[in-house]
Order: sequence, then C-alpha cells, then structure tokens
Amino acid sequence: MRSFPPGYYTGEINTWETCGAFLTEVRHTAPKSVALHQHEAPYFCLLLDGAYAERGDGFDLRYEPYTLVFHSAGTLHQDRILEPCRFFAVDLLPKWEEAIVGLGGTRAHVFELAGGDPVWLVLRLYREFLARPGAVESTVEALVYELCAHVAKRNVEEFREPLWLPAVDVVVREHFRQPLELASLASSIGIHPTHLCRAFRRFRGHTVSEAILAARVAYVARRLTESDESLTEIGAEAGFADQSHMTRIFKRITGYPPGEHRRRLQLRRHGYRECPSDQTVPS
Repeated sequence: MRSFPPGYYTGEINTWETCGAFLTEVRHTAPKSVALHQHEAPYFCLLLDGAYAERGDGFDLRYEPYTLVFHSAGTLHQDRILEPCRFFAVDLLPKWEEAIVGLGGTRAHVFELAGGDPVWLVLRLYREFLARPGAVESTVEALVYELCAHVAKRNVEEFREPLWLPAVDVVVREHFRQPLELASLASSIGIHPTHLCRAFRRFRGHTVSEAILAARVAYVARRLTESDESLTEIGAEAGFADQSHMTRIFKRITGYPPGEHRRRLQLRRHGYRECPSDQTVPS
C-alpha cells in the first residue's frame, strides 16, 4: 500500500507550495485505476472536468465537474479515472491541521462539500495558482483559512442526518433548472416545509434556495468552458431569469464575472496559463 507525500498525485502534476499548503493541478489523459493508497496530508480535491470515482471504507464517491471532497490524512482509498479528467487539489501541512483543531474540528472525516462557499473558495485558490508568480500570498492564506473553518464547522456538527435528506439533494441536483416550490418538495417526502428548511440548513450549511443557485452557477461554469453559446443562452438553460440575474449571482458566489471564468479556464484547457501582464504563454 502506497503513501503519497503532500503535493504528489498520479498523472501529470503541476504543484506550487505556498503558505503551508501544496496547490496542485492534476491531469489524467486516459482511463485507469489507482490501487489502494493514502495521502500523508489532509486535502481538498475539486474536479474541474472529466469523470472520476473514489472508494474507501464507508464511502463511494463519483465526481462530476465542480464536485469538492475533503479527505482527512491517512484515509485509505482507491481511485478510478473514468475518462480524461483534470482536478485541483489543496494539501494542508501541519499548521492548517492545527488550525482546524483549534477551530473545534477533528481529523476524522471524509465528506463532500456540496455547493456553497467551499467550492468557490477552492476555485479562487485555483485562480491564484494560475496567476503565480503574481499571486498574493496573503490572499492564498486567507482562502485556506476560510476552507479550514468550513471543515471545522462540518466536523463539530452531528452527522446523523435525516434519511430523507439525500432525496432532497437529488431533486436539487437534477431539477435545479426548474422553479422549485418548497411546499411541494416537502409534501413529496412527507415532512413539513419548516422541518425541511431547518434540517437542510443544519446539515448542508446553506438553504435549499442557496443550493439551487449554487447548482445553477456550477452548471453555468461548466457550460462556459465546454461551449461557445452566449451568456444569455447559458443563463436561460440554467434557469436564471435573464443574463443580468445570472451575472450578478455568478459574481456574488464565485467572486468574478462569467466572461472572465470562460476566458481563463478555456485558456488553461488548451495548455496556456495566465501571466500577471494578461499575456498568455504555454504552460
């Protein structure tokens, strides 16, 4: 059984060590399996494109683009690269493990950080990673600290979530482009709307409405890099009322407008990186 040091992954890797963390972009160009192994440091893994699966004791995860999962150090698991894919990882060195414990968390969990702020915090870290050497270390440090705060919050919460809650996740994931009435959703699973809202916020860290908006933004982010459709067309597909509404929500959640997201990530997919001068050079 192999043990991977911080910043090491199978596949083609590009790693930057900064602020007590390793930021790593990983590319897999063909399907393959990775035998049982562990990572010496806790880490976040955000799939940028492609398809990827991971299995360990008590968890079986399938990644789609913008799936984010936190892993504690030493978690035994095996991976399956289902198709060419690319992901971004953030490995935490001891100072950040101590920060999580200091915030009231533990070192004992593997869980998906579905929707909400953590995904966009990691995407902002990815932007800093692409901008190096012009990245601002204080910005990187602040973003990593915010991520640790989310981990600590999840660790101290009770994990006995209602059995019906995953069904709500499925509805949000599969029907986010349609208008969603909380009363109808609650009725379909046999609970009161107030109970639905309280439980969802407690165990997911955000409201149902915020989860729907996050799912729409994730859809827009994927489509911006996969297609040449206009912002108006993509916004309508995602369920936004109009382009201005989509742009406002996208910028509020991600920190930058959708056009910038399309430009930067399309460049990266074609083998270029952003320079501080806004020129591009092969990576």
